[in-house]
Amino acid sequence: MRKFFRASSAIVGASLALAALAGCGGASSSGTANACSGPLVIVTEFAVSGTDAGAQLPAQYGVDLAAQQNADLGHGCKITVKHDNYEGTSGVDASIGASNATADVSDSTIIAMVGTFNSGVAKVVIPIATRAHLVMISPANTNPGLTLQQYAQANGIDFATLHPAGFSEAYFRLPGNDVVQGKVDATIAAAAPVNAKSAYVVDDDSTYGIGLSNYFTTTFQGNGGTILGRTAIQATQASSFPSLAASISSKHPDVVFMGGVTSGGLGLLKKDLVAAGYNGPVVGGDGIAQDPSWFTAAGAAAANTFGSVMAPDTSQFTSGASAKFLSDYKAAFPGKDITPYAAMSYDAALIEITAIKNVIAAGKTVNRENVRAAVAGISYAGVTGQISFDANGDNAGNRVYSIYQVTAAAPTTWAFLSSGNV
Repeated sequence: MRKFFRASSAIVGASLALAALAGCGGASSSGTANACSGPLVIVTEFAVSGTDAGAQLPAQYGVDLAAQQNADLGHGCKITVKHDNYEGTSGVDASIGASNATADVSDSTIIAMVGTFNSGVAKVVIPIATRAHLVMISPANTNPGLTLQQYAQANGIDFATLHPAGFSEAYFRLPGNDVVQGKVDATIAAAAPVNAKSAYVVDDDSTYGIGLSNYFTTTFQGNGGTILGRTAIQATQASSFPSLAASISSKHPDVVFMGGVTSGGLGLLKKDLVAAGYNGPVVGGDGIAQDPSWFTAAGAAAANTFGSVMAPDTSQFTSGASAKFLSDYKAAFPGKDITPYAAMSYDAALIEITAIKNVIAAGKTVNRENVRAAVAGISYAGVTGQISFDANGDNAGNRVYSIYQVTAAAPTTWAFLSSGNV
């Protein structure tokens, strides 16, 4: 996603002088005998409290596991993790993410970032990190405008600001984008068991939700489907949801598509739809699918929801490195939820750790620019598949998606249905 929220109009920027920190990062030696003169830190940039914690804490745990397993990199280099949280009083807050990033690039021990989770926060963090040569790998961002200029304007992105001239790309991501996800969601809606010919579309008035709904609508209509209407909602308007739900129900759509995130009011609307007599299926993207808070928000009405996640399902981790990851995660964090993005974050962190090791092995200084360059050129066999990056920072290797359905029988859960690769 993952999830593109509106940014505060007052975006906190980083000073150009911070670019000088490209030569820092707790390392100064050019040899491998003692490659690091101080600590190296990977910072995570997620929303790990409130409604968003259920989806994003597992991603943080994935980074923790990678660092725990590679705490001693050899040659005097040790890695630790610092956790940032950009959850505000009313949900994800991009201005907090910008403030976090500004502080992080001023800290010379921070050598790399895993994050952001939300594309709307990535929008304000990317230029700050890029100017400081701080590599960042997102396990979850899906907004296409972050890396592809042709989609930037439609997604409220000033591409030139996001990718400042004279600086090498420091932003990379693992999942496929929302153009692909919208097509996947439209396919879910049209195929069995949904078999929809008509749809009503709701978005949560975020750039992520609007964009994903647009891509869904284009594909659904292109495949012969009919859109009966479309409405934008916000969580603060929950008192009006019952009347909206009654209106949607009266149109008798075969499916309701929800573009956005659970905390954007979509879970509450699902509850009101069922109360208004609509018992048909709901389809959504990775802002909903696999989110534990969907059950809290929608309650008993959570069932008959389908969704896509642009990541592999961990139930398929039955052999090799992926099975070991699953076992290690459960041992390190007993009783904690695991989501596909835990594995994506684990790979993101290990790519950065491997890049640091490659810099050391090459006899180069372990600094931000050298680590960034090593990530850009990496070919990595991860637990989520083979990963490398194209010139835009997108994953040129495996981009797996998974499809889920909320089961009606107790205990209600997200049941894995199938997967594919784009």
